[in-house]
Amino acid sequence: MTTSSAIAIVADTGCDLPPAVLARYGIGQVSLTVRFGEYEILDTPETRSEFWDLYDVSQPPQSAGPSIGAWTDAYESALERADEVIVVTITSKHSSTFSSAVVAANQFSGRVHVFDSWSLSLGEGILAMHAAQLAEAGRSVEEILAALISWRERMRVFILLDTVEAIQRGGRVAPIMAALKRASSMFSIKPILTIKEGALSLEGVVRSRKKGFNRLVRRLEGHQVEALAVAHTRNPEQAQRLADVAASVVAYPHSELMMVEAGPALAVHAGIGVLGMGFVESLEVAPSD
Repeated sequence: MTTSSAIAIVADTGCDLPPAVLARYGIGQVSLTVRFGEYEILDTPETRSEFWDLYDVSQPPQSAGPSIGAWTDAYESALERADEVIVVTITSKHSSTFSSAVVAANQFSGRVHVFDSWSLSLGEGILAMHAAQLAEAGRSVEEILAALISWRERMRVFILLDTVEAIQRGGRVAPIMAALKRASSMFSIKPILTIKEGALSLEGVVRSRKKGFNRLVRRLEGHQVEALAVAHTRNPEQAQRLADVAASVVAYPHSELMMVEAGPALAVHAGIGVLGMGFVESLEVAPSD
């Protein structure tokens, strides 16, 4: 089922929204690209298995944002069924995706509005789905963008890595690499990353997956949330357990919690065995961290 609205929502595939959610809200998508040396695949649900098949046997993967032309095609398609378009992209701090989306939007005389999620994976996905729900409810562009800004400010994302190899290779957290290298040279560590104003930063390190799991759960304690999601890379059992515990801690309806396997936008730089959690603090109770 798709919905019709005066406002269409488009996102890049880095948002990791499940196909059923994309279909339910009619959210358009533009694919990121993954390269293994000279071999290139588009980031789609259909290529997810191929990505992991190549991950350990090919050259280290690299990701790239959609081209300006790909964004232009998506906008033209969206404007065939809507008057205006709101675009939600992966954080501009670690990808060219936002800037390409903006350049393409400039061709459409103010009918396309690009919003930087300042996030990754389901952090972006939560915002894209929220935008689609508000569009379905008949909200204006100005109202939706204001709501997205509010949710972005209250978004909290935590990413537990199983190893430091992929993140070191990818170089996406250069400001904290020295600290990671010092810690990893002395201990077998599991870093926990967070996102602050769109930039990845080191939240802390733990000595075991169990301690990392417990740290993620503690980040929820005392909070009330408006949205909650869990993502993983090749780690479905632990992700399901985190989803169950997290929903219980904040009394969040389990049926509304999204849990997905993250795509290459996160996997390229974080590796296998990742657990990620994103939530939006309620306006009524927003504890400072």
